[in-house]
Amino acid sequence: MILSNCFIMAVLQAGLQYAVGITMRLMVVDDNRQIREGIHYGIAWSEYGVDEVREYADGEEARKALNTYQPDIIIADIKMPGMDGLQLLEHVREQRNNCRYILLSAYSDFTYAQKAIRLGADDYILKPIKPGKLVEIVMKNARELLEAQKEKKAYYDVYEKSFLHSLINGGEIENVEKFRQMLDHKYRLKLSANYAFLALFWLEQADGSIRKRPIADQAADQIRERLHEQGIVFALQEDLLLFLGRGDRSQLLNLDYQYQVKNVIEGVSREWMERNLVITTGISEARSIKELHVAYAHAKEALEQTYYSLSGACVIYTHPEKEDKKFPEEQQKGYMERIAKSVQRCDAAELHINMGSLLEMGLREKYDRCEMISFIKKLYLYLIRHGGLEGDPDFERRTLENAAHYENGILEFEDYLIQGLRRGRELTESENYSVMIKNICTYMDEHYSEPISVDSVADVFGRTPNYVSSKFKKEVGKSFTDYLIDLRVGKALNMLKYTDLPISEVAKKTGFSSYAYFSRTFRKCTGRNAGSFRSGG
Repeated sequence: MILSNCFIMAVLQAGLQYAVGITMRLMVVDDNRQIREGIHYGIAWSEYGVDEVREYADGEEARKALNTYQPDIIIADIKMPGMDGLQLLEHVREQRNNCRYILLSAYSDFTYAQKAIRLGADDYILKPIKPGKLVEIVMKNARELLEAQKEKKAYYDVYEKSFLHSLINGGEIENVEKFRQMLDHKYRLKLSANYAFLALFWLEQADGSIRKRPIADQAADQIRERLHEQGIVFALQEDLLLFLGRGDRSQLLNLDYQYQVKNVIEGVSREWMERNLVITTGISEARSIKELHVAYAHAKEALEQTYYSLSGACVIYTHPEKEDKKFPEEQQKGYMERIAKSVQRCDAAELHINMGSLLEMGLREKYDRCEMISFIKKLYLYLIRHGGLEGDPDFERRTLENAAHYENGILEFEDYLIQGLRRGRELTESENYSVMIKNICTYMDEHYSEPISVDSVADVFGRTPNYVSSKFKKEVGKSFTDYLIDLRVGKALNMLKYTDLPISEVAKKTGFSSYAYFSRTFRKCTGRNAGSFRSGG
């Protein structure tokens, strides 16, 4: 097919912009098979940014396919048996479908053209069809459609942000039709039954630690890809996604939809487990569009119900049969006093027993989540006042303020207390050190990231290396080198647990001369490699 220079320029100026990241769908409707297939296969539509073409033999067949295919441009014969091109056009416009509509006709009768314009046709082509002319008209309509879509996209982008803000704050959708148009225009999602359900996906670390980490964009993209047939995914935060899926009046159908999403998310979560990422999920029941704010509240409640589960759990909302149990004040007081005594005595074994008892009791009784979180905060403050515990803003923010799962929180709390006991014992022991050894220990704690040695430290304190080495071993009970290694490994453990630094950077910041030396030393001291420690393996 030879095209005019004018047409080629039109394609360069308008059509080729569709070839980058834009999907155009073309629907061809004609009872004449030769014409229908000629339009479909006789033109290389993909060269003009039209990615998909489907053909239909009559208007009724095309009408049934509108919702599922959702064409951008329709080319329809004006005269067909059954539903003709004008009747199909009328149906398309009744649906408020904004696709471009091009009519084909062997008649130049003004009456047909007048009716076509009145019903909202965008173009009118007389047969016989010239391929070059047809492509030119299709591309003109594609260009006009794109311009209209750009304006609508800007509008619906703002509308979407407003909708999400209102939803999160409990506001209902005031204009259902406008909301449906936004879903259709931006995502090609039609809620035919006017029902939908919501799900909240929280992307968190597999080991249950609460520290904030940048969430891999690939994981969110994979979720969108796997769920694109069921609904759409919005990003509320970098680690929190909102899913909106089609619902139905039938509870059985809704349950099937919910379990489809549950199975997909659990599969994605298993795939990402190796990279220390899991997806914890709360799914609402289906609600009418007007009640989506209720569905959001229930999805949030379902997500919060994973508090007594491990990271990666999925809960489907059910109406609570009874109110959450309250944690008796007397029982709270007993736990606080027993744990405080363990801390005061620096008795790690007794502390482990008491924290284990608290853990088992919570998992068994499942007291009200907010009340249990409040108790853990009260316990922390009680231990500061009565147990001699030192406060730590990082721990407070990570474990107390961002409490996600009860078991992980209690285990982190116990680990924090054990570290406090260890520091307390070290301080007690160091009280018996001579002034010089105390100063050397302080110096090592401040300079452990540097390439220090017994020679360099002896030089700083004006003593011989042999004197420092002998006196250090006698008072501390371990050699200078062993003490320095233990100090560096301890610092590395904290960095692995409470920061997102790459392991190679942790090795560098803790004074190890190479990554290989760090790996060997870390494994020798802890019995585990650094990678498995971070991933919770």
